[in-house]
Amino acid sequence: MKRPLLVLFDGNAIIHRAYHAFQSSRSPVRLTVSKTGEIVSAVYGFTQMLLKTLNELKPTHYAIAFDKKGPTFRHQLFDQYKAHRPPTPPELVSQMERVKQMVEAFR
Repeated sequence: MKRPLLVLFDGNAIIHRAYHAFQSSRSPVRLTVSKTGEIVSAVYGFTQMLLKTLNELKPTHYAIAFDKKGPTFRHQLFDQYKAHRPPTPPELVSQMERVKQMVEAFR
């Protein structure tokens, strides 16, 4: 019997990593666009990273966690928490919802 293995994914970290990888001047592919013209580079990158990890580790279980919208207890503890971060680019915000839809499809 296979030994149980749980892999936890930080969904927001992976989305940001995928998004910024395609923004890099070293990336051979700058943008991935759907048939409807929607930019989906971060969705593609997220999916590739997820599938690669699942294929390599072959976990018996996995979970993907996403940050909740709005302030958390961390903001109450430290009012400058993430205060100096620039706003999330609109083209990334739209892809976050697509990633969550893709994750639901994996269930």
